[in-house]
Amino acid sequence: MTTKEGHMEEEATQEKAAEQIRAERASSARQDAEANQSDEAWKSMRCSDFGNEALPGTAKSMTLFLAVEYLKGWGRDIMDDDVLGDLTAPLKKVLKDNGASMQFIRKPGRAGQFRDERKLYIARTDQGTCFTTRISGVEDLLHLDIQALADGTWGRSELPARPVKRVNHPIMLVCTHGKRDRCCAIKGRPLAAGMQTCFSGDEVWETSHSKGHRFAPTMILLPWGYSYGRIPTGQAIDAVKTSAQGHMYLTGLRGRGCWDAPGQTAEIAVAQQLGAHTVPVGSLVVKETTDQEQEIAEKEIAAHDRTSSRTNSDDRHPKDAHHPKLAWRTVETSRGETWVVQLEQVSAGDVMASCGKPPKHGKTWVAHHVTQV
Repeated sequence: MTTKEGHMEEEATQEKAAEQIRAERASSARQDAEANQSDEAWKSMRCSDFGNEALPGTAKSMTLFLAVEYLKGWGRDIMDDDVLGDLTAPLKKVLKDNGASMQFIRKPGRAGQFRDERKLYIARTDQGTCFTTRISGVEDLLHLDIQALADGTWGRSELPARPVKRVNHPIMLVCTHGKRDRCCAIKGRPLAAGMQTCFSGDEVWETSHSKGHRFAPTMILLPWGYSYGRIPTGQAIDAVKTSAQGHMYLTGLRGRGCWDAPGQTAEIAVAQQLGAHTVPVGSLVVKETTDQEQEIAEKEIAAHDRTSSRTNSDDRHPKDAHHPKLAWRTVETSRGETWVVQLEQVSAGDVMASCGKPPKHGKTWVAHHVTQV
């Protein structure tokens, strides 16, 4: 090979390398452009239209729950100084001292903005009880015996005694808090209005932020504290009617607020195993699994894996009982049955928590095995 030919080959090699670098840079630029375009798309996309995150285990946590009729503006956060002014700090203290959570409510439509009286509902979601009384305004909460009212009595309230009545029907609170997230207004308000046409009493209310607007329309069913999401008006009506008949309604169920996320998922898994119409609403009790219960369940799982035709069972759940992403919950029925549920925390993929925010990686709980012990 001549010197000239050697130089030509070297130049060709260098040009090829340079061309590869240019191609890689162009590809990177295209990826960056696509990512930027996706970012812009996220900003205009509704969070409730993004992805398909599983519902179980996403319910708002609540045990002692106050629903307060409040007709003025809700702002972005009802516990903000802009909404309640000087009432904010003392009201936060009342809620903290009583271990309570609170949401504002109002009747659907324009009529809900002009009412002479204000209602207060107090529910113990773990007991499935709810009582109601009349109040002059949210400021009354500073002078009420919250614990006594939750038990159905006036107690040592500083205000003149008023009737306290047990609520004997389900109440559906539909989130319409548009200032918190537009999905709640766009999808929640029509649903609440549609439901209101089917119920003549106080079964349906609009409510402030109830967690999880990415699942809009979202709602809370009292007195049990069940959260629902992604269901149309007809199914929301069915949820109220079914629970009024004493049955658990599973479609769109996110969980019961008195349990933690694994417990919420476990309750739903057991209810699905039993069949919704065989489970009295609010009757399942979730507990921590004992060592003995877990041992029995593990033996059942091992026996199942040995006889199962699946060849990839090792990939479906961790073998290590102490795996950090593994949880166990025991669910007891009103008929005296005991079920042990093995759960695992897994990836939920990209989750868009709010409108206008880019998706982030999320996690969710799934039930792998439901074992009667």
